[in-house]
Amino acid sequence: MKIMAKLLLIAGLIAGVLAGCGTGQNTNDDAAHGDETAQTEEEATEGQDGKEQADEGDAANGETSQEGDTMIRILEQNLSYSVNGEIKKDTAFLKHSDNQNYSMYVLPGYELTAEEPHKDILFYTENDQVFMRIELLPEDADWNMIEENTKSQLAAVSKDVQTGEAPADEFFQDATVMRAEQNSEKVTAYLIKKEDLALKLTLFNKANDDHEEAFLQMAKTIMKEEPQK
Repeated sequence: MKIMAKLLLIAGLIAGVLAGCGTGQNTNDDAAHGDETAQTEEEATEGQDGKEQADEGDAANGETSQEGDTMIRILEQNLSYSVNGEIKKDTAFLKHSDNQNYSMYVLPGYELTAEEPHKDILFYTENDQVFMRIELLPEDADWNMIEENTKSQLAAVSKDVQTGEAPADEFFQDATVMRAEQNSEKVTAYLIKKEDLALKLTLFNKANDDHEEAFLQMAKTIMKEEPQK
């Protein structure tokens, strides 16, 4: 009986030790699992904060990606320009053409309106004889024919049609420029062929009311848009 009692006592002690070891291991596993969960939640929070900061950065830059490569333009933009040699700086506001698929920034004192199908005019509100005609051309346009037609149109102003030099700006790179003057009338045509934009600009100015540089600064903001469905 004494031997049996000793055996039972030893068995109880062994069971107690084993139970203690198991409890310690479970406690350590739970602690490790808790640390892992906390770390995962922290990483998720940091990821969300990073995304919000990136979104705020895009908004500050004025352009936000939407549906692939489509870009949303900000509503206003500061432009520097000159009129009759006087340097100016104003806030231009985004305008969408109702007649052609493009948008541009228009300075105060000018107005964009449709002239006829596929032709808009941007005119000086104090003198509507000072304006710029805007024509978006098809990508497969015959440029030799366009140049000949443009030269014929300018010849109606003056038989002496001169070839001009394009502004030193990437927007006008490789543009063809033609000019004709008669008395106080100044007419200049810009034929612009870019990878994503084919454009004809015809500027009508007066010798004593020359807004060509202002028109060109606004023209540089023209961006082609996808047709509305």
